[in-house]
Parts: sequence; structure tokens; C-alpha cells
Amino acid sequence: MLHHPIAQCRCASRLILVLALLCAGRFGALAQAPPAESPASETAAESAAPASSFTPEQAAELRLKFQEFLKAEEEKKKQAGAKEPTEYTVGSNLSLAGTWNNGLSFQSPHKDWLIHIGGRIQFEPVFWAQPLNLKGPPPGPGGIPASVPGDGVGALDDGMFFRRVRFRADGTGYELVEFTMEVDFEQLNLITFDHMWMGFKELPVLGTVRLGQHKVPQGLEMMGSDYHLTFLERSSLSDAFWTLFAPGIFVANTYLDQHVTFQTMLHRIQPNGFFNADFGDGDYASTTRLTCTPVYEHDGRCLVHVGGSYQWRHGDLGRTIVPGGTGNAFADTQSVARFRARPELRDATGVTFPFGDSARFVDTGFLLASDVHTISPEFLLIWGPFSVQAEGAWSYVENAQSVYPAAAFVTPRGNPMFWGSYAQVSYLLTGEHRGYDRRFGTFDRPRVIENFFLTRDADGRPLFGRGAWEVAYRYSYLDLNDNGIDGGQLAQHTVGLNWYFNDNFKVQFNYLNIARNVAAPAVSGTVNGFGMLAQWYY
Repeated sequence: MLHHPIAQCRCASRLILVLALLCAGRFGALAQAPPAESPASETAAESAAPASSFTPEQAAELRLKFQEFLKAEEEKKKQAGAKEPTEYTVGSNLSLAGTWNNGLSFQSPHKDWLIHIGGRIQFEPVFWAQPLNLKGPPPGPGGIPASVPGDGVGALDDGMFFRRVRFRADGTGYELVEFTMEVDFEQLNLITFDHMWMGFKELPVLGTVRLGQHKVPQGLEMMGSDYHLTFLERSSLSDAFWTLFAPGIFVANTYLDQHVTFQTMLHRIQPNGFFNADFGDGDYASTTRLTCTPVYEHDGRCLVHVGGSYQWRHGDLGRTIVPGGTGNAFADTQSVARFRARPELRDATGVTFPFGDSARFVDTGFLLASDVHTISPEFLLIWGPFSVQAEGAWSYVENAQSVYPAAAFVTPRGNPMFWGSYAQVSYLLTGEHRGYDRRFGTFDRPRVIENFFLTRDADGRPLFGRGAWEVAYRYSYLDLNDNGIDGGQLAQHTVGLNWYFNDNFKVQFNYLNIARNVAAPAVSGTVNGFGMLAQWYY
């Protein structure tokens, strides 16, 4: 609203008038008193004067209040002149101002352009204790653990490597257009893409629509970022049953004041999971996820999250699986499915030039299959510093036939069901709580109350901040045996300690006890592992 100078003058005039009347009330009696004629009359007049006449202190206080009033009116004028217009053209002012906000961020004056540039570095040393009988060769491509006598998991070597190295740019353009580009430099010895999509938000009815390489809405762990994992790795369910990234179209929305989230995606399935393209006639998939928070209090410090996802997918065309297809000429022309998992600690880097041991501990081998249906319930409780998280997955395979071992080629296996689950608890010893993303119904990072630092004051005494400390435990179980398919069983205990130095840097420590149970003639046994991860995220 524009303020007219005349109106402002009138406002000040009213105040002066009130002060004048007040003064008149206090001094009026003096003005009407008869002139003094003698000391006696002076005494009489003095006694007749109002007792409320201003003292010097009262006059000074009155002047001070009047000055404060004038300053307040001047501040109102400045604020009125600084107000932005209620209407503007989106994109009309494209000047960008930069700042640091967990990454390099730029924004236009009306915030219709927001650009964030960041990434992550994760460095990981690992150490193993492995029985000799489990060092036998792992099954070859497409094999199952029981296919060769003496099959183990290969030699697990201690090592150090970069678990993830990513560069990322994301933001909003023209107020409603979203984009993310994330380049993956690690592990593969070549450049691939994780997030690589563009789309719209706040659309009527649809909400969010994105096109490109996107996270598949399947599983709480998978939708959550690996930036914010409580443990070094996701559970083995993610390896065996869930799809992390895929090219397709993604739609999401929230309802009931963000207490309910809905996501659905029509996409391809990438057999290896790390490329941004997939080919093969009819090899499509559809995944839908629904979550709700019946309890959400204190900005997410106390919440209950329940939900689940369903995925239908067609089998992959055998010859499109990289590298080398299925290893069987007939299976390369058919639709196939495969379920397998590594332990929840990595011991390998590279695909083109591999280092370490990337063998799976359990593996069904390739199966001829037309369709796969996967149901995955999920639960999350955050109650102050304490949290509980649990998920399960059941995969139903239609018309399965064995490809390996060769003696069982095209043996009918009916409709086998494979399953797994995990449960974990964590506690933040320093009072923080795990974060939560209401837009997509998934976990986020804890916000550190006191950053870690260690220095000295002017007198040489040590000063320090503690950061945030978290302890955690997880148990997971995987069963890939059914209808004569002996993929094996995997049970794992993980104990974790996390130290968050600040919102950008953390160090994690994990100890694992991994029990592999497979049918003879392959070898069962227990492996122990210890890993540490240092992450800088911005």
C-alpha cells in the first residue's frame, strides 16, 4: 500500500493536537488564575494551581516518547517502500545471488530460479575374517551356489576404495520446473548417471511429473538417499528384489496435508542397475508406492510411517544383460529373471576393470520367466532420538524354468516365491532425531545440534564440540529357496556406530556377522567383516 505524505502529516498533527490538549489540561488552570497582587495572593494562586503540572523529568519523558513515535513512523515508511509488488512476471528478473547452503546455491530475487551444485565423496576401508572352505571359487555367470562342488564366495580381501564419487546439479526453473543431473564416477571405471531427469511440480491433480532416469518408488530404503543411510549399505533386500534407478515417467503427489504420499512410475528394468538405458521388446515395468503418517508431531521429531509398494515387471530379454548375456544361447532369446545378493558390506570396485570380489553369497541363477510381482511393506517409527525401521519383500515369479545347472535346463519350477525382511533400531546419544521427507515419505539426515570442533582458546585451554553420535543394530534375512530352486539363505547381524561431525561430514563404523546357508555340494559358512566409511556431502 502506498503512503501519502498528507496522510502522514495528518497523523503527526493529531499527535501534536493530543499533546497540546494534554498540556492545556495541565496548565489551563494556571492560565485562568487571577494575576498575583501580593505575596498573599501569590500564595493563594500557588495553592490553587493544579498539582499535576509537568516536572522537568515528565517533560523530558514526553519529548522522548514523541521522538520514538516519529522514528516508528519513519520506519513504517521505509518498510512500505521496500515491499515487493504483489504481482510479477515469472522469470522477469534473472539476476542470481550465490550462497553456501550444504552446497553452492544460487537463487533469483523472486526464487523462481534455484540452482544447487554439490556432490559427495565416500571413502571406505574394509576388513574380513573368512573361513578357508568359503574361499572356493564363486559360481560363474548365471550359476547358482549348488551347481559345482566346493563353490564358495571367492577370496574376500581387505582393501580401501572410494565407495561413491558423485557430482550433482539440481534445482528449479521458472518456479515450477524441476531438474536433477547426477554423474557417477566411481565403481564402474566409466561415467554413468544416477539421477538424470526433468519435470514439473505443483501440477493440478498430478502434483509432480518427471521424465528420465529416476529412482523407482519401491522400498523405504531405496527411496531414501544413500547420503543418509544408518548403515554403510542398504539391506540385502535391495540387491535381491528392488530396483534402484530406471528410465521412465514418474508421478507423485501428497494428500491430507502431506500425511499421505503417492508415487507411481512406468519404466524399464535395467538388469545391471547402473546404466541409464534399456532395450528389449515388451520389457516394461510398473511400480506404485503409497505411504501415510498417522502420527506426525513436533516437525517430525515424533512420527509413525507405514506404507508399501507393488511392482509388476516383465522378464528381461537375456541378450540385453551386460556383460555377456545369460551365457546360454536359448536363454538369450527369452525373458529371464534372477535373484541374488551380496553381503551388506562391499569388497569390490569396478566392472570394466574389476578389483576385489563382487561375488554374490546367494543366487538363484537365471530363470526363464514371463512376469515377476513384488510386494514390499514398510514401517518407520521416529520418537525423538530413538527410531525403528523395518521392511519386507515377497517376489512371485510366473512360469519359471531353470537355466542352470545344465542338467536342469528348462525344468519347470511352477510359480516360486522368494522373500526377505530386515528390522533395525537406532538411537542418537546426543539428542538429535532422524530426519524425514514428507514430500516423498522417506527418511532424511539428522540435523546436528553441536558441530564437532577441537581447538584452543586464548589461554591455551582446549575447546571442543562433540558433534552427533548414533548407535544402531540391524538383522536381515533372505530366502531364495523354493520349488526346487536352491538359491540359498542369508542371515546378517550388523552393529553400527555413526559420528556426525556436522551436517556435511560423517564417519560410520560397521561390524557384520554374515551366515550363508546353501545346499550341498556348495559350501555354507559364516564370514565376519568390519568397515568404515567417511563421507563428505554437499
